[in-house]
Amino acid sequence: MATYQTTYTNAPPKGLHGQIASEEKCNKISRTVEDAAGIKFGTPVQRGAGDHGVTAMSSGDFLGIAVLNPAVPANAANPDAYPQYFAGAFMTMGPMYVLAGGNVSDGGEVFYNTSTGRYVGAAGANIIGPLPDTFFETSGANGDVVEISVRLRPVTPAPAA
Repeated sequence: MATYQTTYTNAPPKGLHGQIASEEKCNKISRTVEDAAGIKFGTPVQRGAGDHGVTAMSSGDFLGIAVLNPAVPANAANPDAYPQYFAGAFMTMGPMYVLAGGNVSDGGEVFYNTSTGRYVGAAGANIIGPLPDTFFETSGANGDVVEISVRLRPVTPAPAA
């Protein structure tokens, strides 16, 4: 006989790292992963060397973020990632859940820590960004699932004094 869930937490997680938060306005593209180590879900990417290729963002122009996809073949050596040569989905516009790597604030700029794979609110060692036209939609602390928006809302300048 199949088992079923019998216990529940008071506050289930609101999302997973790399999961699309809503279809408010969302655009995704398919690209071939060029990195030998693959690209983990939730990682910002840039154009790769080949046609329709992508690589994890380092110093290039921000293209999008790797979308969580449970249909990707399992790889014990590199779980939760698109493997090399796989055609992955990358969100170029829309809301996404990500893990905060420190305190972040609603409306703040979004930076990515390449060593921890988490999103932060300021520059520092091993941190790239700010990601253009990308903002935190919710506040949170280190380890929290927070929402970011990519190219959804223009920056609103402060009113003149």
